[in-house]
Amino acid sequence: MPQPIKNKAARQTTSASTIERSTRLGRIRGIDRLGVETYRGVRYAEPAQRFRAAVLATRPWRDVYDATTCKAVAVQPPISADVYGPVPEAAYAEDCLLLNIHAPKAPAPEARPVIVFIHGGSFTTGSAHCYDGTALAIGADAVVVCINYRLGLFAAFDLDWLGTERDGQGQLWLGDQITALRWVRDNIADYGGDPGRVTVIGESAGAVSVAALCAAPQAEGLVHRAVACSAGYLVLEPSRDVVAAVAKTRGKTRAQTIEYLKTATTAELTALQKRSKMLSPLPVAGTPLLPGSMEELIEARGGKAVPLIAGYATHEGLSMELMLKVASGYPQPVVTIVAHIVARHIAMHGAKGKANVKRYLRLLRKVSGGIGFGSAFSNLIWTDGFRRGAVDYAEMTTRAGSRAWVYAMDIPMRFAGRTIASSHGIDVALTFNPGDDPEATVPMFADHPNATPLARRWVAMLGHFARYGEPGDALGEWPAHEPLRRASLWVSGDRCSVKHDLEARYRREVWERLPAPAKAS
Repeated sequence: MPQPIKNKAARQTTSASTIERSTRLGRIRGIDRLGVETYRGVRYAEPAQRFRAAVLATRPWRDVYDATTCKAVAVQPPISADVYGPVPEAAYAEDCLLLNIHAPKAPAPEARPVIVFIHGGSFTTGSAHCYDGTALAIGADAVVVCINYRLGLFAAFDLDWLGTERDGQGQLWLGDQITALRWVRDNIADYGGDPGRVTVIGESAGAVSVAALCAAPQAEGLVHRAVACSAGYLVLEPSRDVVAAVAKTRGKTRAQTIEYLKTATTAELTALQKRSKMLSPLPVAGTPLLPGSMEELIEARGGKAVPLIAGYATHEGLSMELMLKVASGYPQPVVTIVAHIVARHIAMHGAKGKANVKRYLRLLRKVSGGIGFGSAFSNLIWTDGFRRGAVDYAEMTTRAGSRAWVYAMDIPMRFAGRTIASSHGIDVALTFNPGDDPEATVPMFADHPNATPLARRWVAMLGHFARYGEPGDALGEWPAHEPLRRASLWVSGDRCSVKHDLEARYRREVWERLPAPAKAS
């Protein structure tokens, strides 16, 4: 029987001791485990002010900063252990702008590259605390930083945009991430990291964030390499008008709603958010932080565009539907209907805009032999959206004058008690390599006998990329993606191999038959 990477946190523990380090902000106390120093809940911004942009934390600490335990996570519904694995105890709070650092203890001849991980969760759930970077830090020989950022309603409305053309909208999630990267630039050398070699890695919503950071003018110079695992496309659409959505829900005027948003308790806003997905961020371009289309912003970087690795799983939608079932508890017929509605909604990513969705769905049905409903339909939409995101971001990066590499991951996985084809989140199991850490928390298991050796090679590749800006040979030959041959690396537990123009059928019969994305006005 295939053996998955196993999460042994409930059965094994490793010896750990406290350790202290001097930094420019003062003394800090953390945990020494497996030869890695871990500092949890380090403040990268001043205490968060509701619906206001993050302010970089620069004030020294008065006493020794206790970073031995997890602190607050972003306000959200209770995190599901079935989805995220064992979750350390921590309060849900608006003041959540914290990060965790994992730094190898062994001396190094030079400052280590830095890997900043941005968690996924549809911009509504998740936490840095769900991802222990110990095994990643060891295998990549890098300083690993996992960041929290605001989610849901608290990330989707910005008081500073009131009275402007973006009234009622916001991108505090992206501003938080940029602030965290500024903190890394200013402070990571104190932990043995090189602020001139920062790689951002993200999965799902985190991968969308990675793409946004590669494009955002305010992030230029803060990110030097990028890895986007299952990235959606940031379309030129209006952000959600949170004020209007809340006003409609509560039957109040706009002025009354703004006052309510300012003064309501955290619990009241959390309860309100549970009632409407419209109160969560819709990541889009053409905003103050992303002032143009993704094509315009990335290509404007020219040769300074961030070198990129981007990829997707071969059956992205299978775990998405299981995740919905676990989170909702709905019976399967209801789950199928809701999954269909969600898939139609996210089709705007593969279609590169709402105006193209109907034609996009018609073309997809045609190329797939008429799939129009059920799990196969949901899987088709999710997979094609992430496939197109990976390829298009790679091609934007290449056109700008930098280099990009594309992968497709085909590794069976065990999720929610079932073994399914390679699906959403499989990259996380390789990146955090739980097979080499008996206290690992990542729950999405690669269900293959070669999972742990492959994870070691994957992590070694990430370390090489973080150092040198190219993936090296840990996974074998991997040519850069370019418009003529369109090389991709097929990542399998049995064998990694180079394939050319994997997306040819969808590119020719779907993508190229849609109107080009709009330009920013």
